[in-house]
Amino acid sequence: MASLSIQGVSKTFPNGHQVLDDISINVASGEFLTLLGPSGCGKTTLLKAIAGFHPLTSGRFLIDGEDVTALPPERRNTAMCFQSYALFPHMSVAENILFGPRQNGAGKAECAARLEAALQQVDLKAHADKLPSALSGGQQQRVALARAMAMRPGVILFDEPLSNLDAKLREQVRFEIRALQAEHGFTAIYVTHDQAEALAMSDRIVVLNGGRIEQVGAPDEIYDRPASRFVADFIGAANILKADIVGLAGETTWRVRADLGEFDIRWDVDPKGPSHFVCWRPEAAEIVSDVGAPQANTFQAVVTAQAFQGNVTDVIVRSGASDATYRIQTRRPLAIGASVTLRVAPASFCFLEAAT
Repeated sequence: MASLSIQGVSKTFPNGHQVLDDISINVASGEFLTLLGPSGCGKTTLLKAIAGFHPLTSGRFLIDGEDVTALPPERRNTAMCFQSYALFPHMSVAENILFGPRQNGAGKAECAARLEAALQQVDLKAHADKLPSALSGGQQQRVALARAMAMRPGVILFDEPLSNLDAKLREQVRFEIRALQAEHGFTAIYVTHDQAEALAMSDRIVVLNGGRIEQVGAPDEIYDRPASRFVADFIGAANILKADIVGLAGETTWRVRADLGEFDIRWDVDPKGPSHFVCWRPEAAEIVSDVGAPQANTFQAVVTAQAFQGNVTDVIVRSGASDATYRIQTRRPLAIGASVTLRVAPASFCFLEAAT
């Protein structure tokens, strides 16, 4: 395993399109870092630039303190797991795994040791002599991971490796990859546009938008304390509205006025201006009885639509002076047209960026 330092990296293609704009991140040795964002945000370009497939316009990469910016891919101490697996169809599982070590001049005994270790790590010893076509999609992905691990790289780069798998298998394989990474301690840079995947697998997440970093943080920080409307909306579901600051309602509690009315937000950082965008997650809304319901942070709403999801029901309600729609989650279905009283605790709101 190795540390990776991304310093002021920018990339502009010959047609003038800038896809990366001054990206700087330090990745600790043994860390699982995910690059997350919508299509076209620059995450795959950044991954391929780390691998050496895209030259930079400016900036540099350091692996364990060594500047590798000008080195070719084979000399960078990295290995890539591709979206399409990129296995050689005419080679067996064992031959695919050993292709890289043999290209790098590893001896017969060393190759045998690496093959044995890689097959054991991904639980494919019984399939060593099979061709990729005889394996399931999940098994093929494990072969691609074993091939990368057999190179003994400092950093393994994952380019949306689960996108070709069905939903159930994708969930299984992501746990396998995370367990292997935790067991063997390799440094991982993982690209995905799947928010659930990023939240489940990562030590830290880098949210990219338009070639720039929106936020870097642990999964719970990204979800619970999004830095902007983009992050709040991209990571899970969020109800976002504009609010004016009325004043302090306590040491770390702010009274705000919005379309929903006046309510309190508990926040440990001072707002950056008189108006702010704020948000709350659907699961934060509690349906309370009108009788004896606390007045603070309660809102009247009307149910307009719902979708049963198994463990929860997604519900759309209308509320506020403008009759805007909001999303909540409940364990039980509600009648369309029903009036409900909702409460969102002050600690369940968060401030986003200042509003102009």
